[in-house]
Amino acid sequence: MEKLRQRLKWDQWPEYGKTGFFILIIVVATFGGYGVFMVAMGTPSPLVVVTSDSMETTLSRGHLLILQSQAPEDINVGEIIVYNADWHTQAPVVHRVIQRDYVDGEYRYYTQGDNNNQPDPLYRTYDDIVGVVVFAIPWIGNVTLFLQTPGVLPVVLVLLLILIIIPEFLPKKDEEDEEIEGKLDPESDALNA
Repeated sequence: MEKLRQRLKWDQWPEYGKTGFFILIIVVATFGGYGVFMVAMGTPSPLVVVTSDSMETTLSRGHLLILQSQAPEDINVGEIIVYNADWHTQAPVVHRVIQRDYVDGEYRYYTQGDNNNQPDPLYRTYDDIVGVVVFAIPWIGNVTLFLQTPGVLPVVLVLLLILIIIPEFLPKKDEEDEEIEGKLDPESDALNA
């Protein structure tokens, strides 16, 4: 580790450079980890947040869902799927499969929200399905919903930048300053005697 610090001339970097470097490491690790998670789950969107009450009481608004890809023949009646629909473009739909048919060489999935009185219009094909819900975590998705509120995300980003940047420009006491203060302070000499 020490050799790496010497190669990078780490001690010569300004504090804002070190902070920027660590932020870059965190961003790369986050996106890299998410990429690995996408490959492992077999779907480009392995995490989805429930945005409506259509699946109450099974799933509530704000649940964070973990999705996994499944083969068309393995998606069964009773499973909760996430799919894209022409009739609902704001976010993917999270509903339960209530019927599955095999017609003209393709599976057709009929869906309905647990809290809805009517099934969804038409049917879903395998190409519409983002993934099958394998795990649900309550409440965590509320952070995403909050950040999607108009005007909130820019404010949060500005506040984070301020919290990261401002400390870099505040005066800092060096160890040398503390030693000088200790030598000039008669009380500290009396304590040391």
